[in-house]
Amino acid sequence: MARDSRGLGWLGKIFVLVIIAGVYAGATTALFLRPSPSPYTPPIAETGDFVEVDYRGWFPDNLRTFDTSIEAVAKDNATYPKAASFTYRIGGAQYNPLQFALGCSGGSGCPLKSFQNAALRLHVGESRTVTLQPMDAYGLSDPAKLHVRPLLEDIVATVTMNTAEFEKTYAIPPADGLVVTDFTSGWNVTVHVAGDSITTRGSPTIGQVVTVAGKWRATVVSIDDSANQGLGAIRVRHALTTEDVRRFVAVDTTGNFVIDEVDPVAGTFTTNYNNEVVGRPLEFQITLVTLKKAIP
Repeated sequence: MARDSRGLGWLGKIFVLVIIAGVYAGATTALFLRPSPSPYTPPIAETGDFVEVDYRGWFPDNLRTFDTSIEAVAKDNATYPKAASFTYRIGGAQYNPLQFALGCSGGSGCPLKSFQNAALRLHVGESRTVTLQPMDAYGLSDPAKLHVRPLLEDIVATVTMNTAEFEKTYAIPPADGLVVTDFTSGWNVTVHVAGDSITTRGSPTIGQVVTVAGKWRATVVSIDDSANQGLGAIRVRHALTTEDVRRFVAVDTTGNFVIDEVDPVAGTFTTNYNNEVVGRPLEFQITLVTLKKAIP
């Protein structure tokens, strides 16, 4: 049987057309149907970046907030009970995110290194909670600023100072015979002036209830004018309980302090003149609000 050469020719043409169409389709796909881009990966905070963070700091042992950049937290004492040293910001001290360059060291607005480390590798809107031990925060307490005192305490009745010390303590110039209220004990003292030597003599009455350091009550239980080689002693009973521990910041002639401990069994209380955040673990929740990458 003879072969039809024309039929074979048409088959060849069809085969060539299929090949051409395939090549064209592949070229078109490569040209117009490019691969989808990789998913967007948001930047993370790294050393050298400028950041703004919101934060809340509290004591893990009693959950009391000592500082925050968030006004709603500052105003909410029910959800966020406040530490004794917490101070609500007024006037020019507004509630805004904390701004700093990651990796800064020292200077105004530069936070603790451990605080900065907690902000590293956060994305904007992401939060992290960290616990800082004293050595990573504000250091250990100074033992010299801790004073154990008896709840039934004898206080020297007569105090001698110079004019400058008197004016610093009472904010008025001394005058012989002047009667002023003792800032620490809360009772009246009589002033005697001899040149630059100023002597004050406490003059409460037995049974009198006074306010000590403007914060707690004490009762005068006895007065001994001959004690302490004639300087006198006023015995008071401090009305302090365990509920007063770190409840307020008081101030006397030494400075600001908190009640660190009340031991009814031992009959003592401890005044701590260290800043409240010193010597204690701290907990922070940090939220990255703004991130500006460092210029390469």
